[in-house]
Amino acid sequence: MNKSFANCLVLLLAFLIFAPTPHAAQESSDGAFTVHVVQRGENLFRIALKYNRFAEDIAEANGITNNDTISVGQRLIIPLAADSPQQGITHVVASGETLASIAATYGKSLAELTSLNRLASADLIYVGQELTIVAGDDEGASELSDDTPSSAPTDGQVSPVPTALPSQGIHHSFSRSGDPATVFIHTVKSGETLSEIGLRYHQTIDALARANNMADPSFLSVGQRLTIPGILLPQLTQELPESVVAFTIDPLVFEAGRSGRVELLTSEPVTISGQFLGRQLRVIEREAGMRHNILIGIPMFTKMSAYPLTLELTDDLGQSHQIAANVQVISGGYGRQTIKIADSELLAPAVEEEEFSLLAHATAGFSLERTWTDGLSLPAAAPINAVFGTLRSYNGSPFNRYHGGVDFAGAPGTSILAAADGTVVMVDRLQIRGHTTVIDHGWGLFTLYAHQDETLVALRAEVKSGQVIGTVGSTGRSTGPHLHWEAWLNGVNVDPMQWVEEAFP
Repeated sequence: MNKSFANCLVLLLAFLIFAPTPHAAQESSDGAFTVHVVQRGENLFRIALKYNRFAEDIAEANGITNNDTISVGQRLIIPLAADSPQQGITHVVASGETLASIAATYGKSLAELTSLNRLASADLIYVGQELTIVAGDDEGASELSDDTPSSAPTDGQVSPVPTALPSQGIHHSFSRSGDPATVFIHTVKSGETLSEIGLRYHQTIDALARANNMADPSFLSVGQRLTIPGILLPQLTQELPESVVAFTIDPLVFEAGRSGRVELLTSEPVTISGQFLGRQLRVIEREAGMRHNILIGIPMFTKMSAYPLTLELTDDLGQSHQIAANVQVISGGYGRQTIKIADSELLAPAVEEEEFSLLAHATAGFSLERTWTDGLSLPAAAPINAVFGTLRSYNGSPFNRYHGGVDFAGAPGTSILAAADGTVVMVDRLQIRGHTTVIDHGWGLFTLYAHQDETLVALRAEVKSGQVIGTVGSTGRSTGPHLHWEAWLNGVNVDPMQWVEEAFP
């Protein structure tokens, strides 16, 4: 090991210990190395592809003996060949970040990042946007073509070509009607096939193969990015009112059975009402009426299409302004399952519809006080053996039902825990779900705990996150002891694991 190499390595080790944690790569001082911070969903192979290196090279540089042991947030030394072009550094904007905070993280000025990313203003960034921190040698000054993504998307997100409304210069998460088409990208997960991906987006294998110039449609690799034709970015149908500083949808394309977020920032206090999918939207007003959050549950069997989102903003003088956007809804990509039930009387559609309506009514309330922070905790210390959304066939029936929750395979008597603070709004024995407890967590979010052997909390009781509220059983329509856990948002049954894995709002 020569002296300069040793000095470089010492500097890098010092950087790894003391440097702040950004969301992307950083360069070392001499350009011979890059430090990459591992992101969610990345593996060593994907990271190696990004830097045009072999995974073995990165493993050796970091003393990694098992390539499956890297963790989110871990800093990796990326050795670069002597003739390697300068690697670009990018940063994906997270909720709550500003251009100023991002610039401070990377030691850049606001002016540098504004110019490099061609922003009309330092205030005009949105969640999910990928910002260039350092341009790579292969990044010229040419403009993006109409069919080129403007960012490296994550699974289920679109990559908008940045556009600004000319009257205000607002850089937002939408394209205007008539703007050039943008590209929707799906990132291949472990075990996925092109057929399954096609079913999710209502595309044939041939259509996907043509869109991605695939010579062999049977060959997919984990982390591969596929262009999905026919999926649209949200489109504004008119100019935003002058009072709107920012208007964001997350994710940019909604999935049936899951939850979405809408946020508006306004320069003056306004009252907002609106509709989506035929439902009145509940608007949470914060920061003296200038920050507005909307949480939306997408019903499971919503047909894949673009739907109008309409909002009406009313100021203190009674003047009203409209916002209208077309928002795409896609399938959640759920699987199928066949189940045998001995008590066929509980399979009667009338029984299911009555219980579903009861729960939809019980979870339609809305409290302005939120009792959860970022998301939910798991309700049992037990393995998951059934996930949300699986289409089910009972006793040979068509696949016209779905699993409305997540099952935890706990032994009889296993403690059931409240997923967040809240108020108990139902303790009852239902025909299908058996002994059931429902907790209101505020802002339209409810959790449900079914098939309990014993319920341990009373109606209207205040509970804390992690508090034991019951025990695992097999009451109701059940094939064995387990906890069936559901989430409901404004009366819509949604995937509870999304609330565990993501921060809301």
